[in-house]
Amino acid sequence: MKGRLAPLVGTIVCIGLFASCGSDGSVGLAKDYYQHGLNERAKETLIAVLHTKSTERSSKAKALYMLGQISFDEGRIQVALGDWKSLVRDYPDTSEAREINGRLKQLSEIVGKLSDTNISCLTAQSYMSNGNFWSGSDHIFHIDSSWLPDVELALQWYDRIIKEFPNSDAAELAYERKMFALIGWKDAIGDSHGLRADFTKYMPQVLDTFSSFESTFPSNSSLQAFRYQIAQAYWERRDWANTKLWLGKVIEKSNGESTFYTETAKARLQKLEH
Repeated sequence: MKGRLAPLVGTIVCIGLFASCGSDGSVGLAKDYYQHGLNERAKETLIAVLHTKSTERSSKAKALYMLGQISFDEGRIQVALGDWKSLVRDYPDTSEAREINGRLKQLSEIVGKLSDTNISCLTAQSYMSNGNFWSGSDHIFHIDSSWLPDVELALQWYDRIIKEFPNSDAAELAYERKMFALIGWKDAIGDSHGLRADFTKYMPQVLDTFSSFESTFPSNSSLQAFRYQIAQAYWERRDWANTKLWLGKVIEKSNGESTFYTETAKARLQKLEH
């Protein structure tokens, strides 16, 4: 039986959407603070935006959206939910509210519980702490993924990101993660997944996904690594022709530069058949 932590995943929202936040000077400044890791300054700026009477509705909506994202990134999920619920309630006609509304229920279901810090009664907090001391539970939801189609379940989430946030940083990362899922892995109990489990089923998907990935993000630094992984998959099946083809792509794409993957590809070409 396999247990996995229920994910608080970034498929809920996308940092790339902040590109639209620059319409107001203060919100744009907060965005810059956030992107450079100055979260506290970003939050102070956004809160000031919310409490300034002259601020336009559109800017307040953007401020709530970004505040929620920052809290989400910091693991303060209930605070993020509160900001996003306020956004949907107070500014339902904005693009930010429409964007987040469909994801609120999804996120709430994943979280599924209130943090102890949200209990307002001190006596109740002390009782909760006492109970937590004796409880053997780690207070984390586990999902038994035995016999479930792991790869397909992963792919549907990555595909949603690619479709809903095209050409964004999130889409680029989703392509990477999708490739990893398709190439596959071996889990703790020895079961194989993806390409490692079924070459015939998954290799066409690997090639199709890689082609789209390369076309959309031609400068991605992981492309060479994935080219080599494809070559290696063919090599493990003693398909020497396709192995040579993909090792050749690794070398060709380096434009003459000596890198880890080009040198490894050249070495493999010297010791190909086994």
